[in-house]
Amino acid sequence: MDIEPRGDPLPDLGDEGLMARIRDGEEEALTALIRRYWEPLVQYGFGFVNRTDAAEDIAQEAFVRLWQGREGWEETGSVRGYLYTIVRNLCLHERDRRKIREARAQDEELRTPEFSPTPSQVFDQQEVLRTLNETISRLPERRREAFTLACLHGLSYREVADAMGVAVPTVANQMSAALNELREALRSVSDERI
Repeated sequence: MDIEPRGDPLPDLGDEGLMARIRDGEEEALTALIRRYWEPLVQYGFGFVNRTDAAEDIAQEAFVRLWQGREGWEETGSVRGYLYTIVRNLCLHERDRRKIREARAQDEELRTPEFSPTPSQVFDQQEVLRTLNETISRLPERRREAFTLACLHGLSYREVADAMGVAVPTVANQMSAALNELREALRSVSDERI
């Protein structure tokens, strides 16, 4: 199927309208949905697997699964949330497989220690960005996932809750904790500069 970006062939249809057409077997509607969500799903998947090719494979598999299960689609949630849920589950499976492979590789060779920045590097203007990225990567998994979905992918708390399989107040609590940790990390960087 050709998914080269040429604009949305069905721009006036919302996700649910596209899904109704997909359920009826209309490939043009699937193409429109792919164009709409391909990049965000690849970016989301990359956050789990840290490889563009693997993230693209996972996004492609998500659309294949959506197409294969189209006749059983029930409008109980958002299409976008459903796609993110599929990608999340595929990423978790891929990450587990990768951990097993890495554990085997670790038994065969020693890992080199990670680089630690010197105090002088703290003053570099990229330090704030680096600190934020490190802080996000150190967030507990579910907190990082909630933050990534809501802040970096623009999902509503309801959509995040659906994708993660948790309640909306849980998402709100995770977001509050994540934002507090980010504020504290930024405060420590600014304190070091004074």
